[in-house]
Amino acid sequence: MMLNWRRVVLAALLAVALPAAAQQEETFVEIKPGDISTDPNNLIVGAGQGDVRALNNLGLLWARGVGVPAADFKEAMRWWKEAAKRGYTLSMNNLGLLYANGHGVEQDYAQALKWWEMSAENGDAWAMNSIGDLHENGLGVERDYAQAREWYERAAEGGDGLAMYNLGSMFENGRGVDADFQRAMSWYQLSSDKGIGVAMHNLGKMIAAGRGVPADPAEAHAWLSLAATYFSPEDVTEAAENAKDLAALASTLSEQQMARAQEIAKNRRVVIEERRTAKPIEAGPGESET
Repeated sequence: MMLNWRRVVLAALLAVALPAAAQQEETFVEIKPGDISTDPNNLIVGAGQGDVRALNNLGLLWARGVGVPAADFKEAMRWWKEAAKRGYTLSMNNLGLLYANGHGVEQDYAQALKWWEMSAENGDAWAMNSIGDLHENGLGVERDYAQAREWYERAAEGGDGLAMYNLGSMFENGRGVDADFQRAMSWYQLSSDKGIGVAMHNLGKMIAAGRGVPADPAEAHAWLSLAATYFSPEDVTEAAENAKDLAALASTLSEQQMARAQEIAKNRRVVIEERRTAKPIEAGPGESET
């Protein structure tokens, strides 16, 4: 099983493209005039003023070897630690990734856990999911499915799509829980609405096999075809498996079934994109977000 913190390594590193859950009110895709933390020419100025995003992005440049003599994870760590000291969860996540992957340091899951726990304490759902991965796979801690599920549930409540996928996988395969195909499908559906390709693939496979619902080849094909367009660059193995499954299923569909599959995929993509881009409703005083 490929660990999900590895699957989303770029998502955690690319602060300029995808901020962590705790910073979802801001996106750094477009450079706004005067925003010193997104203009590469002003990162040093921003860092000097204590702007945590600038500090984090300087670390990103060193990690990727962009605009610097060569990639240097130790230098990246130095900048990320500065941002982490100021409470920036994205940098805490990045520090955990360095230790988990052994980049610039000896691989040390205990250290990765430490940084992710700090981030989780600040409400970061990505970190919660990563901690769940460690518990599920026994990395740096004893394997504990109950702990893994607890962390995944916390992350899912925070909106993390990969945590939703992980919960679906636990229920589909009966890891730490009784196998429950309907609950697995429900979690895969929620994860799919977050744009998680591996969840779409598993959902398609379950529908094709009639696990949890009556078998429906056309709907299964729709989900597999959607998955093909949502895999991350780290999902190489999953994408290859999906392509094989999609080709095999396509050969069994009639012309009418294929037309229906394409219509389902088209309509479902609209729903997924609407839900992926929808901003969460901000809770009022004394209320909690759901």
